[in-house]
Amino acid sequence: MLEAEAIVLPFRDFERVSGAELEEQKHWVADYRGLDLLYEFPVAVMVFNVHRQIVYINAKAKSFLADPHGDPFGLRPGEAFGCIHARETAGGCGTAKFCRFCGAAQGIASALSGAIDLQQCQIDRTRSQHHDQLDLLVWTKPFITHNQVFILAALIDISAEQRRDTFERIFLHDILNTASSIQSVLYLIDDKESGVREYLDLAKIAAEQLTEEIQTHRSIWDAEHGSLSVNASVVSVSSLLQKVGTLYNYMAEERGIQVVITPCGEKKIISDEVLLKRVVSNLVKNAIEACKTGDVVELRCFPKSDAVIIQIKNPAVISEEVQANIFKRAYSTKAKGRGWGTYAARLFVEDYLGGRISYVSNPEQGTIFTIQLPDDPVFPPGTNS
Repeated sequence: MLEAEAIVLPFRDFERVSGAELEEQKHWVADYRGLDLLYEFPVAVMVFNVHRQIVYINAKAKSFLADPHGDPFGLRPGEAFGCIHARETAGGCGTAKFCRFCGAAQGIASALSGAIDLQQCQIDRTRSQHHDQLDLLVWTKPFITHNQVFILAALIDISAEQRRDTFERIFLHDILNTASSIQSVLYLIDDKESGVREYLDLAKIAAEQLTEEIQTHRSIWDAEHGSLSVNASVVSVSSLLQKVGTLYNYMAEERGIQVVITPCGEKKIISDEVLLKRVVSNLVKNAIEACKTGDVVELRCFPKSDAVIIQIKNPAVISEEVQANIFKRAYSTKAKGRGWGTYAARLFVEDYLGGRISYVSNPEQGTIFTIQLPDDPVFPPGTNS
């Protein structure tokens, strides 16, 4: 077994080999004992040199590439897979600050230190101009040939299992929470003779939230399977924000949090009102859950000549590790299998509503999610209007 000092992430090695040196390494690895038998193996197999460049890739691993027909040799894994962080620094994959939390980078670092490792990796990427997430189990092991160290990696796609597990966990958690709220309100109605109307209103709001939770999960499922239909209509942005504020005002008041809405007059856009409401609702819910008693959640919009900007702001600051995973499916600090809000928001806004979503989070500004939607967007095929 190799022995070396533990490597601290992100990687500080920006060096790469190319040309004849890269070709020589490819031949060495291709001739390594038994590796040729793995080309048609049903598990993805790759080999990296000490600079983390691809020098071998089998057929299954090629199916994971952002460009399955491109030449991956000499690239690092994140560059080949289309990771959104791979081009953030001049050093490429593995050298950005968020790479500290990458399972693939951690596995490669372990192998370079002489250890066999198994890590789970979520790669947030762009593929065919659409956001995509690759969930992998990454097994790594170092080996030596021609007096040089290489890293053998086996990658198992667990995206389907992760999606199903997450869907079931979050669905059950959210539905149970909302159903419990309805049950509590109904108990209050039984126990009190006065104020029945107030409790019935609360039960109505809780029932609306329950319905919304179920519809949101169904929409996510349809979107991930390419069967979500967009129903375009004229949407009053200010009216939509008021509806969301009313829906979550009780939740905020229970926690001692204030929701402040800044409308944008009579601004109207062409959009899917139900889908957009789900996006804003999820972000407002996340903002309320991030706040402490006495905090204020701001829900505001700004009209532009050909677009509208919607912002959801709260004073809490998102940790660097969470920021590294902010739009990934099922990532959350709350519990295993929690965390649809930001993932679904980007999925709906950018793949179905023709808009863009971004965020900032720092001690000076708190956390602000910004949605920009054009007045008359280009919707995917099959849109109803």
